[in-house]
Amino acid sequence: MSESTDAWYYAAGETRMGPYPLAELKLLIAAGRVQPATMVWTAGMVQWAPAGSVAALFPIGMPPPVPALPLGYAMPVPSGEEHGLGTRMLIPVGRSGWAIAAGYAGLFATLVIFAPVALILGIIAVVHLRRRSDLHGWGRAIFGLVMGAIFSILLVVGIVAVIVG
Repeated sequence: MSESTDAWYYAAGETRMGPYPLAELKLLIAAGRVQPATMVWTAGMVQWAPAGSVAALFPIGMPPPVPALPLGYAMPVPSGEEHGLGTRMLIPVGRSGWAIAAGYAGLFATLVIFAPVALILGIIAVVHLRRRSDLHGWGRAIFGLVMGAIFSILLVVGIVAVIVG
């Protein structure tokens, strides 16, 4: 098979794409649209084959090309959205650290003495989450805020009762 073959096809799912000149197919490979596992065919081939096994497309011993990023393009920072709900609930992916601290402090607020800490951390977490819309953790922040407020009120009532009584 010669490199001058000028009618290349590739499979995109069940759809046959092409014909493409060899130079254009190489551009599609460089752009990442045609991968080594993508099935390709041209005249002279007995059957469709993975592009990575065709020396004219992927020379033996050469790693597949990495698509170049356009100038001025920055790699996106993972937001955690690519993780499933279960993973996001167990691991603090994309969560505010303040919200996590407020949530745990809210649990300890039932010991009353930790209630003011939960209230303060809940307020800080809410302020932090309002400034950083890319982070999650509103439930934990509100939980810390509510538990801190409830048990702080109980703490104040208890202190007043001891002083007055």
